[in-house]
Amino acid sequence: MTWLKNLFNPAPPYPPSDSPPALAAELIEAEAMAAELDDYLLGDRLFRQIVVETPAGTRRPKMTLGCLWERIQHLQNAADLGPQDRKRLAAVQEAWDTARRLYPDQFKRKLRRELDSYLKNWRYYLEQRASDPDRWEADLQAELRNRRRVELVLRLLGPDAPYGLLEDLETLEQDLDINVTQKDES
Repeated sequence: MTWLKNLFNPAPPYPPSDSPPALAAELIEAEAMAAELDDYLLGDRLFRQIVVETPAGTRRPKMTLGCLWERIQHLQNAADLGPQDRKRLAAVQEAWDTARRLYPDQFKRKLRRELDSYLKNWRYYLEQRASDPDRWEADLQAELRNRRRVELVLRLLGPDAPYGLLEDLETLEQDLDINVTQKDES
């Protein structure tokens, strides 16, 4: 009779969590990305669509190395993440470390492509905003995510990052009167 009970009351498609639903959903996303990490690194696509069922509903994040690392960092710093979920997060971190060790060239190549993508988006936004500040002001908060990811990917690249890129960006932003730090905090 268990099969009949399961038919009408199926178990959720995600593991049980001891964290708030938003963190549980983010952890499930990170686990799904970690599970696809090897295929992602060996494949050609920069953005990989992931579909996961979470306590907060179906989510469809786009996977990149920066997006995965962003989730890992956020979850590591989340005070409300439960002890069982911290163990699951440790497995995600281990998958990250293993992939980085096994595929260093692919890792750097993907990070460089990701950096390129975010830089193109941010520069496009800056150019458009310079020509019509009022029209583009409303998009600033969304575009700041690309800017933050530029910094994140630069940190991930470490010594392999283009020298002076961040300083060049800051000069350009000053010239266009964009205060990233001030606007980001509001």
